[in-house]
Amino acid sequence: MKKLAVLFAVLISTSIFAHMDGEKVAPLGKNATEAQMQLVRDGAQDSCSEKEDDEKEECTMDFFANHNLEEEPSCD
Repeated sequence: MKKLAVLFAVLISTSIFAHMDGEKVAPLGKNATEAQMQLVRDGAQDSCSEKEDDEKEECTMDFFANHNLEEEPSCD
């Protein structure tokens, strides 16, 4: 039982901190509002702005996927 509790704690901490490596935007829920989706878009722009074109597009796609935003990124 103790091993199971430790495993559960590790999995929870990994999932909680996975998106927080320098990020301040929480993943979207099922019924996300347009304002919440815009926060993810803005977070991706802030997080990926220093990358080159190809890396920026990949970074943005990864950011959207990690935050449950299902749309194609616009890297303009």
